Amino acid sequence: MKGNLGDRYKSAFGFVAANMSTTLTDNGFTEEVQQPQNVQVFLLDNKTKFDEVKLYRDKIEFDFAFRQIAEEYNTVFATPPMLGFSRQKKLIVTSIDNVDDIEVVERYNTAPYDIDWKGLLIDMENHSFPADKLKQLNQIFKHNGIWNVSSEIFDALEITAVYIQDIQIDFVEGFEDTIAYNFKMRAIKDLEYQLLNQK
Repeated sequence: MKGNLGDRYKSAFGFVAANMSTTLTDNGFTEEVQQPQNVQVFLLDNKTKFDEVKLYRDKIEFDFAFRQIAEEYNTVFATPPMLGFSRQKKLIVTSIDNVDDIEVVERYNTAPYDIDWKGLLIDMENHSFPADKLKQLNQIFKHNGIWNVSSEIFDALEITAVYIQDIQIDFVEGFEDTIAYNFKMRAIKDLEYQLLNQK
């Protein structure tokens, strides 16, 4: 998938995470990374990580991965997403009358991860508007249920399933064959886990 990959990310998102250059090099894109026009593209963004991800349910499966040539790229749905994660503690706090700087935490638990998933859809075969991929992306979002996920980062955070809350779709200026999209997701325990913990 050679040719202005870094420029596509820069046009779509305004930056590309620095660690993307390592990911690209590991996947055979050394020439792409070392091109002079891309030196300024790989900007540091510690909030974002790239990861190859598998999104699946039942017999439906989508791979988000880097491939070096168009023929190999056809075996995947899209490039790896840029991922950001956040979560909070849910606390019930009681203040003590007439006492400063002291409060009692009566109950607490940990909320699921909120996930910011940004990516590109690219028609690397015909370099035309990726209508088929956009239709598939819409079907991914329209599914009113959970998606199973698998990747190095998701596995490390013990996230096995997600549901999609929001989607944003943008068209990338200067690249007719590219669409930028953004999923807002939330981690969820799969049904089997929930049933086991209700017994």
